[in-house]
Amino acid sequence: MAETKTIEIDLDVHKLIESSRETFSEPPNTVLRRLLELGESGSPQPQRDPSRGAWTGKGVLLPDGTELRMQYRGQEHRGVIRDSVWLIEGRRFNSPSAAAGGVARTKDGRRPSLDGWKYWHVKRPGDPGWRALDSLRARHAHA
Repeated sequence: MAETKTIEIDLDVHKLIESSRETFSEPPNTVLRRLLELGESGSPQPQRDPSRGAWTGKGVLLPDGTELRMQYRGQEHRGVIRDSVWLIEGRRFNSPSAAAGGVARTKDGRRPSLDGWKYWHVKRPGDPGWRALDSLRARHAHA
């Protein structure tokens, strides 16, 4: 058995662990190993390929294949992370705000200036459901 150590975590980290459990009885360490892509305890660590197409911003990593959706004025917009960019309705964007403002339209047809972090929801590969993008931002980064 691997050596264990007690660590302190904040409430947001605890909530992420709890919401990511695949079963009620799954231990927190197993959840963290899966989220951190460490594999099972005792097995060799997989090598991370930084060129595999993930998008990163403000402490958030969205792997290639992450599904995206947002609602604006009653219309749903969908897309996916591909090759480190936001591919929304056939158009490429480099950030959530650029994507939100690029596909949304005001009542009179203009492009609004939107904080995409507040509009987009994401479903990363392996996630059981959708999450608000803003909820994934590292809270300590604002301190």
